[in-house]
Amino acid sequence: MGMREMSKSMRSRFLPMLPLALLVLAGTSFSSSDASAQQKTSEPAIAWGYFQGEVSSPGAVIASQSKLEASIPAHLRFVPISSGVAGLAAMRAGSFQVVEGVGNPPVVSALAARTPLVVVFAESYDGAGLYVNTKVLHKTADLAGQRIGDLVGSSEDYELQGYLRENGLLDKVHVVPFASDAAAAAAYLSGNLNAVYVDFGAGVPLTSRPETKLWTDAAKIAQAGYPSMNVLVVSRHLATTNKQLVQKIVCAVSEASDDMVGPERVKYFAASAPFLGEPPDVAVKGSEMWPELTLQQQEQWFGKPGTNVAQSKIVQQAYLKSAQFLLNSGTVTSVPSTVEIAAAVDPSFVRAALNGACK
Repeated sequence: MGMREMSKSMRSRFLPMLPLALLVLAGTSFSSSDASAQQKTSEPAIAWGYFQGEVSSPGAVIASQSKLEASIPAHLRFVPISSGVAGLAAMRAGSFQVVEGVGNPPVVSALAARTPLVVVFAESYDGAGLYVNTKVLHKTADLAGQRIGDLVGSSEDYELQGYLRENGLLDKVHVVPFASDAAAAAAYLSGNLNAVYVDFGAGVPLTSRPETKLWTDAAKIAQAGYPSMNVLVVSRHLATTNKQLVQKIVCAVSEASDDMVGPERVKYFAASAPFLGEPPDVAVKGSEMWPELTLQQQEQWFGKPGTNVAQSKIVQQAYLKSAQFLLNSGTVTSVPSTVEIAAAVDPSFVRAALNGACK
């Protein structure tokens, strides 16, 4: 893919996916000839990792809205990433200051590897669900003895196993691992499986068959105690040395999240399409179902003021349970402790936002 530069206020840059070793170099390859060039050189440089594809994100919305982008006093570069693992590896190497949309397993694995990161905002639940053939399966108990396909070792795998555990089916169902959601969906369509747990992108086409129904999804499973959160992560260095800038970033993400669930959300999804690498109609269709979280929902996960973040749901339910899942599956050989996880979750920025810091 060739380089495409998206200039709005001439402060942010859209870059193609680059090898880790080239990210820092790429950040020095752009210059601006406008009148604000001198001012920009005095602003900190922030490389922001985000996902392309059919689903928009707060970062893509910020990048596409010049006023919102301008509320962050930094020279922003929005860089597509291929996975949360790759994005956090780049952060560990110093190439990213911000990475968004990162799920439970990458965060826990990065903490196990001593990556200096801080979770500052819960952007969304995972957009995935359990699709079943209702000609064969009529109630949850009917899953016993069935084979269910999912993406091995993923957030979806964690969600599905949490759902099965809650319904007393963990030892009664054979979970069939696939290398991609598309492969699992194809196995379902071929008749080899009667149920699959896949992301909405792979799952929605399955519902073109009248017998296929969505039985549950990640948002409902989260409420049952197995949340899979896509979060905004900043480097520990940035969170420590420039709290004011991190607060501005959180405020911008909060506003973008509100836009993504508001009455004009279609407009924002369409505007973000160039940053997603998709046509506007695809971005709109892919984003409308995504379970975004807003500022008003943050306390549910980070805890209320005066409470210990180590006891918060994002630590206890999202990350500690995910850590045990990764350990049991053999994905990692060691996991971070409760203290180590809690130290990487900072609720102060969302609490400040809720107290009016963004006004």
